[in-house]
Amino acid sequence: MSTTSVGIDIGSFSVKVAKVRSTNKGYECIGTSEYPLSQDPNKDTQIELIEILRDIQSRYSDDGAAIVIGAHQFEVSWRRREFPFKERHKILKSLPFELEDDVPFSSENSVFDAKITHFVGNKAQVIAVACPKEHLIKTIKRVEEVGVSVDLVSVDGFAFANLFEEWREAPWTYPAPPEPGDHTNAERLATPEPAQVDLAISIGHRTSTVAVIKDGYLLDLRHIDWGGRDLAELISQRYSIPYLEALKELKRKAYILMNNEGASREQVALSEVVKSAIDTFAQKLRLTLFELKSLYKIQYRQGILVGGVAQLRNLGPYLTQRTEVAMNRLARLDMIPSIDFGQSPNGEVAMVTAIGLAVEGIKRPKNPPLNLLRGEFAKQSESLQVFWDRWGHTMKVAAAALVVLCVWSFLRDNLTSSNIDASTDALHQQAKNVLGAAGPRVTNRAIHEFIKEQNEKAKLRKMLDSLQKMNSPLDVMTRLTALEPLSKSLGPKHNLTGLNVADLRVNGEDVVLTGQAANTQIITHLEQALKAIARDGKIHKLPVIMKTEKNYQAFRYRLRVGRRTGG
Repeated sequence: MSTTSVGIDIGSFSVKVAKVRSTNKGYECIGTSEYPLSQDPNKDTQIELIEILRDIQSRYSDDGAAIVIGAHQFEVSWRRREFPFKERHKILKSLPFELEDDVPFSSENSVFDAKITHFVGNKAQVIAVACPKEHLIKTIKRVEEVGVSVDLVSVDGFAFANLFEEWREAPWTYPAPPEPGDHTNAERLATPEPAQVDLAISIGHRTSTVAVIKDGYLLDLRHIDWGGRDLAELISQRYSIPYLEALKELKRKAYILMNNEGASREQVALSEVVKSAIDTFAQKLRLTLFELKSLYKIQYRQGILVGGVAQLRNLGPYLTQRTEVAMNRLARLDMIPSIDFGQSPNGEVAMVTAIGLAVEGIKRPKNPPLNLLRGEFAKQSESLQVFWDRWGHTMKVAAAALVVLCVWSFLRDNLTSSNIDASTDALHQQAKNVLGAAGPRVTNRAIHEFIKEQNEKAKLRKMLDSLQKMNSPLDVMTRLTALEPLSKSLGPKHNLTGLNVADLRVNGEDVVLTGQAANTQIITHLEQALKAIARDGKIHKLPVIMKTEKNYQAFRYRLRVGRRTGG
């Protein structure tokens, strides 16, 4: 069985669409599309967006795929919270009260959801999200007014982080920290080393998003108000060219020179303009990283750059110099193991948010998606009404049969209880007859003590019968010397000078024989004799702990023998 989901990322520069399919073998990206939006301020982009959404609706609405869109990161507010329980329904119920004093808008006019990132003992660590209803209505309306039925509304930043998380598994559980005053484990009380984390940085057209990934889960998100538009506007101002021309120059020629050797004056000038714009972004990024580092006590291992601006030549090395964190551009999506991209082209790197939104639509209940369609916005299903119209009469008959079954079960239970009471009275009367006493003097305690006494007597009789049939240790020794292999080794007159038995221990069926022999031949015959009487035909050699005489060889064996008469 397969599940298909379509993620629609509505940005300010283009609309990106990705289709992801879940199968029994895994997950695969089966198609992506990008629809550029006009950047001309004189054009109505809303009309253009409607035409794009209609085309998307005609291409993806007929195969039953779930449609997922995302609210912009700057339209929601999120906070990290800890809850003293793991149940998701309890967490969702508590969110409005937990965030009442922290979100910058009224809780009555907002929709809440939470992403459980990990557990610490019995506590849940979550990133709680609040979105004003007016933003949610606007997001849904611009899609559904062209006939696209939305199944799930997530958040762009959380969807982008899906490609770097272990979203296929349940949230990771860490051991609970020691209680105050607990000194039983000094290692746990030691100051922990800073955790190593990865940064996933999406540089968009208007804004940028920083996701902190720790141990395969999303630790936190940050929104930076800077994007490719700021870079294009700076180029437009410095060269006194229209904004649209600056965008074309940015896509065609923009780069960063790590050194000016061999470069022309025009190349150096353009590089300096780009650097000045990137410096603004780098300064905001450094402040963000410093705040996260002090908040979570973390160390940055690497930064992964995605988005349109990330394709800028030498952006990774330049940001590495400015932030002192190794920054590299994500080259191919098939480097990410969570989804099979096969022979995917490099252009899909720009689709990370759309693919992440599609992933939200195929997530399993053990790690559910972030969905803002809650309460009054919950998607109403028509399948229940269709089901009732088709099977309503059958369900009524089944309900009547269930009532009859319940009544019969009640009567059967009463009848069984009556039979049990009658049986108990009969057994009690029989016990009085056995004890030889009548009337109320025979109590339940006396009956139980009598039964217990008879059981103990039966066990004793069984034990005595078993002991009467038990051979003594001397009988075991007699069986040993009477065996033919041992008789041959000792000579026809049973001369015992060649074999000395120092210790014979018999414990139940376990026999331990310790001694010494004059030569190897006697030991060989002795082993044959012991195997002949052993129950399983096996003997076990044990370490020798006795002092032997000169020219003698010590031995120590353990075997199991039948202690009952006749075997």
